[in-house]
Amino acid sequence: MVPLLTVERGVIGIAGFVLLLLAEAVWPFKRPVDSRWRRYLINGFIIGSNSLLLTILLGALIVSFYRVLELHRMGLLHWLGLEGWPNAFLSIALLDGATYAWHRAYHTHPLMWRMHRVHHSDLDLDVTSSGRFHLTEMLLSAVFRLGIIALWGANVASVVLFEIVFGLLNQVQHSNLRIPEPLETWLRSVFVTPDMHRIHHSQVVAETNSNYSTIFSWWDRLFRTYQFGQDQRALVLGLPEYPRRKDVTFSRVMAMPFGAPCGGL
Repeated sequence: MVPLLTVERGVIGIAGFVLLLLAEAVWPFKRPVDSRWRRYLINGFIIGSNSLLLTILLGALIVSFYRVLELHRMGLLHWLGLEGWPNAFLSIALLDGATYAWHRAYHTHPLMWRMHRVHHSDLDLDVTSSGRFHLTEMLLSAVFRLGIIALWGANVASVVLFEIVFGLLNQVQHSNLRIPEPLETWLRSVFVTPDMHRIHHSQVVAETNSNYSTIFSWWDRLFRTYQFGQDQRALVLGLPEYPRRKDVTFSRVMAMPFGAPCGGL
């Protein structure tokens, strides 16, 4: 069951990525600042190398972890006897909330920000930005998520469903997709939209420190980190310390976590 669910998750993720890539080409929100194909190459290499290395480093551990979950049914929800759809709904909400807190921590603690600034160094946003993370951040976040899953008691199907929803919404919110305003407003009342998340990638620190949510927009509203209303087309994306194309070459991006000390944003 576990390998099959993992394959299904991968197929859905790839399909979503390709569809959004095509949709961006047909209904783009804005013209890119950087070379599109240069960014595709850099982000694509980051995504590909991360996928390969994470499979090598954590693949067996994650599959074993899922099997332990199936056998022992550990965690709060199992102890409360909550299975099926109640387990799925509560797991998606809790894991999304935990991810909000974890994302916020990356912006608060200097050592974590070193890793996370790789993601924020992109001068444009499109679906390829959704996978632009340094391997160190991916490893740390994977360990954190496994711990939360074990404590909460999410079953395997709930975890895979969360990963699918989380992955697709992560792709959508980073996309350069133009969504009609009435539809965008309606979607944003519940979910994170590209217009909402684009503000989080602004070079303005007060805007970067906002809109941390991934699936549900209510986390930012609840914890007062929600911002909206900026002129979307006037937003300058990226980091003020890396404003030029030559600052975000592949080698420099990969060296960011090990560069000069920097404070959290």
